[in-house]
Amino acid sequence: MDMKKVLVVDDSTINLKMADRVLKEKEDCRPVLVPSGERAFKFLEKNRPELILLDIMMPEMDGFEVLEKLRENPATADIPVVFLTADDEPSTRERAEAAGVKDIVMKPFDKAELLEVVTGYIG
Repeated sequence: MDMKKVLVVDDSTINLKMADRVLKEKEDCRPVLVPSGERAFKFLEKNRPELILLDIMMPEMDGFEVLEKLRENPATADIPVVFLTADDEPSTRERAEAAGVKDIVMKPFDKAELLEVVTGYIG
């Protein structure tokens, strides 16, 4: 079976563990968990995930900054990104859509919703 990598970037250990538990329910999914944008870019130097689940509110480099750097690099520009956030402000959603994010999963995320969104990208 071809394992599909899903990179999960979130500064919260609890959210990383929850995402890991949910994503491992998909037999063909291999979650890769990193606590920061910086660590995400280290991973991306040698790996290419099928999908990135990206927290918006993180210290040092927020999700919008990570997304901008991803889109500037031809090697990562076309990797789909789904935002994970507790920020339900309409302006955040508008900003995400303007930045090219197709989906936003609200935290705390619903297991079924997260699996449905991930399945839509990786099958």
